[in-house]
Amino acid sequence: MPALPQTRFVTAAPPAAIAQGVFELWQLEDDGRLHAGLPKPYVELVVSLSGVHWWRPAIEGAEHLYCDAWVTPIQSGPRFARSVGRRHLIGARLEPWAAQALLGALPPGDGMPPPRLAEVWDADEARALVELLRAAGSDAARFALFGRWLAEQNALGGARPDFGALADAARAGALAEALGVHPRTLRRTFARAAGLSPKRWLRLHRLDAVLRRAGGAEQSLADLAQELGYADQAHLTRDVGALTGATPAALQKRAENLPPHLFPLS
Repeated sequence: MPALPQTRFVTAAPPAAIAQGVFELWQLEDDGRLHAGLPKPYVELVVSLSGVHWWRPAIEGAEHLYCDAWVTPIQSGPRFARSVGRRHLIGARLEPWAAQALLGALPPGDGMPPPRLAEVWDADEARALVELLRAAGSDAARFALFGRWLAEQNALGGARPDFGALADAARAGALAEALGVHPRTLRRTFARAAGLSPKRWLRLHRLDAVLRRAGGAEQSLADLAQELGYADQAHLTRDVGALTGATPAALQKRAENLPPHLFPLS
């Protein structure tokens, strides 16, 4: 599908010191059209650089006015947003255990509006971060400033929990077996460190892999299902549909310049 006009999405690696806890930094700039934000296995710290943002829990749900900076918990399903005026956002995708270490326990992503950064962080520091990023004159400068701010947060510099090759495990039971622990022990340890069950995290991580590769015509859905640990293509289709409300075929038709977790609706 051709690129959407006036849409720009760029990413950057985090500073090496916090790479265990921050997956990536990103910036999105577009015309603010209504879109579905699809679930992901990361907590997102987002700062608005321009636009007036509206959020809703369902396509027909009541709208809530966004703020200038917020934290998006791990979501249970698609959420919907639009902007009045050109939308320009910068964000950081935090591993769930790093987000919990930095911000404490967050509300569940069950349809409530994302909390303001000022509600889970010092309000003056949150305002200073917004002003700092808005004053920067380029993508590179904003990424550098945001990365430096994140690296200054000691909680993000900790080692990744010893859960082994999390992203490569198809089932939580297989992960527990590989680590030599009882599944109940794994569930307790994971939930305490990350704020969600290993089964849910693995399911979202597998969806993340599908979304990042759904536009690749060189690999069939059947091959992708086998590679990512789904029972078959039908299993992949059911799981993607349950989590996103869209079919893999529809996701494959998205414009190439969109973020993997954004599905335009207009």
